[in-house]
Amino acid sequence: MGYVETNWSLPREYQEIIERQNIYDGTWQKSPSMGYMFVPLSQYHGGGVRATIEPLNEHLDHYQRRLQNLFGAGVQACFRGPRLYDTEETRQMVAHWVGFYKKYRAILDSDVIHLRRPDGKDWDGLLHVNPLLKQKGLLAVYNPLPKPIEREIRVPVYYTGLHEQVMVKEKNKEAVAYPVDRQYGIRLKVRIPARGFNWYVLE
Repeated sequence: MGYVETNWSLPREYQEIIERQNIYDGTWQKSPSMGYMFVPLSQYHGGGVRATIEPLNEHLDHYQRRLQNLFGAGVQACFRGPRLYDTEETRQMVAHWVGFYKKYRAILDSDVIHLRRPDGKDWDGLLHVNPLLKQKGLLAVYNPLPKPIEREIRVPVYYTGLHEQVMVKEKNKEAVAYPVDRQYGIRLKVRIPARGFNWYVLE
């Protein structure tokens, strides 16, 4: 995706936002599955314990955020380390997000509409689109802030092929109908947990 290798020697909290910036910038001319990222489970170049995820169970929240960054964008990574999990809790967390990717693989591997570049100051996000699928869009939104946020954002739906009405499901909740405006967009109120991730399926 165009990352700088020495960035993975920075403290973990910097890596989270840099990872999303790399993905956002790296998907302008290619779809998500055409590039890859990097996750230093063990030390890479330098940075010591502040830069690495091992022991995985001691940095579970950060590890989860990295998987949300990657799989929410439909991007794979080189995981550098001796193992993907070290406890049953860690294994279940990894399995959960691998399951998320498998469930939505078709739409996550589709083209991307860029909504807001990560800057660490407010929400950021991407919209996956494919008018040939049942799930014609998947909105992936992130919150870098230490408190939950709610934002009303404009979602451009032209490339989903949904030009009159969009059924939107937050995670696995009931679908809500939204009319499409004359600029092929909808106004959607999104809720994102503190330093967290949320997704909305468009059908």
